[in-house]
Amino acid sequence: MKLPQVSILMPVYNTAPYLREAIDSMLSQTFTDFELIVLNDCSPDNAEEILDTYNDPRIVRYRGERNVGLANVLNVGIEMACGKYIARMDSDDISLPNRLKVQVDFLEKHPDIDLVSVAMQLFGAKEEVWVREQNPEKVKINALFYSPVLHASSMWRKESFERHGLRFRQDMVPAEDYDLWTRALVRGLKLVNLPDVLYRYRLHPNQATQQKEKTFEKVRIVRRNYLKATLPSISETSIEAFPKKVWPVFAANLRSGFFDKKILAKRLYKYKKAGWS
Repeated sequence: MKLPQVSILMPVYNTAPYLREAIDSMLSQTFTDFELIVLNDCSPDNAEEILDTYNDPRIVRYRGERNVGLANVLNVGIEMACGKYIARMDSDDISLPNRLKVQVDFLEKHPDIDLVSVAMQLFGAKEEVWVREQNPEKVKINALFYSPVLHASSMWRKESFERHGLRFRQDMVPAEDYDLWTRALVRGLKLVNLPDVLYRYRLHPNQATQQKEKTFEKVRIVRRNYLKATLPSISETSIEAFPKKVWPVFAANLRSGFFDKKILAKRLYKYKKAGWS
């Protein structure tokens, strides 16, 4: 049996009102060589009834015996995936028809790149466009401040992440993606973001939200781990002061050389102009 080129991971939990639209957007892709792995994490709604209405052989269904959380169920999907590339898709969003084709074409033409995401159009409760940096060196630097990749619209080489044993970590939710990307960057993987707006990210009242304190704490842990891994000489005091004080990062990078120093200097200077030190 011919294996699909792309495995799409779609975790499902309490998104029944939007599930059909999300699935249909994937089944309508211009690129058709994929499997859609629908990961029902014991959703209490009628998701299974909706899934029963589909007979497309590209849909692969999974339902666990108990709810295990987003990161854990994504790891189940990674284990199930047969594709050369793994793509993400949330079960309440919409992928535009050309999304997979653009990403596959890019990865096929750029064998040195390990992951690519596309820009997002937010809709519903808020309307705006999210675009992340395309230059891999700038992606590395942006990861010092925030998650540098748009998770739900990402696609990555399965082999690249497998080679380094990279998986999501449930204890890092809701920053599980930020945690994974930084660990990938530390291992030398190249991540890029395309400016093409090919994903519609839905904001709605029933959307699961995390407490701000928990989110801030997990982001702080990821940032701390990334600083220590990429800048071994940086002091504990400087780690605690970052990003309020940014220039110790530049000094530590002169010793480690992990980040492009010219690009890093320009990025840090923006903070200095904003009144930071």
